[in-house]
Amino acid sequence: MQQQLQTLTADLQRELQEIGNRTAQMESKMEKYVEAHNSLADKLQEFDDILESHRLKLADMEDRAKRNNLRFRGIPETVPNAELQHYLSKMFQSLVPELHPDQLIIDRAHRLCRPKHLPQTAVRDVIARIHFFHAKDRILRASRSSGMPPEYSSLKIFADISADTLHFRKSMVPITSILQEDTMIYRWGFPAKLLISHQDAIHSITTLKQGAQKLGDWGLTQPAPESTKSRTVPRRLPEWTVK
Repeated sequence: MQQQLQTLTADLQRELQEIGNRTAQMESKMEKYVEAHNSLADKLQEFDDILESHRLKLADMEDRAKRNNLRFRGIPETVPNAELQHYLSKMFQSLVPELHPDQLIIDRAHRLCRPKHLPQTAVRDVIARIHFFHAKDRILRASRSSGMPPEYSSLKIFADISADTLHFRKSMVPITSILQEDTMIYRWGFPAKLLISHQDAIHSITTLKQGAQKLGDWGLTQPAPESTKSRTVPRRLPEWTVK
């Protein structure tokens, strides 16, 4: 009986040793897999940062090319393309009468293609390039501060910006909404950034996460966590090393 127990014990010890060896080999392989995953995650984040940098540069180049442009919404389709500049010139003289007509030169104006999701009866937007930037800026400011003249009340004027910059501004709504509630002064900068005035200093915000951190530093309400989630791939730790 004792001999049998010794034999059984020896067999169990041998099997346990073999299991331990196989487990050690598996942990070693898994550790290599974790290292490879983390390396790929770091490289993916690096490429994502590079891609984002190039995207912002392209958006900035597009915005610079459109710097003197204005987008008009609501100009009747009955106004032919050949008369768009004349129509806009009359509207400018009514909106900013303090500017001399020589300062309200329009280089070109044209209608955009109608988006597919809009009905055929929808009025197409008009893009116009204003020769002088200060005149373009004055027109845009006047339309927002004083409102449109009565005869042009159905028209709206927007800055002509790239799709990426427009997407960035929409993504920053959780931040700008809080700034508006606290009556804090902010404005948009280029390339895509949010410039916030706080305690006699201008703070540049380029990401939601950065904006949320600033709001927290200033003791303001922070946006919901869902709106500031990161898209980065998380790094991993070997589970058998976590206690």
